[in-house]
Amino acid sequence: VERVCAQMGISPSQAIVMGDGANDLKMMGISGMSVAFRAKPVVREQANVALNFVGLDGILPLLT
Repeated sequence: VERVCAQMGISPSQAIVMGDGANDLKMMGISGMSVAFRAKPVVREQANVALNFVGLDGILPLLT
């Protein structure tokens, strides 16, 4: 996340990241918005948003 944000000229706090497992928690912790997608409970608890019963397009209403 940090590398991609640096390439784009933005800070990680401006990034939206999505994850489903504990290995994603570090990147979710540095992002501006973290989305748990059909994730394990530990990830859902720490994410800003959890998408459990929709597809990836479920994030679109959050961005408009």
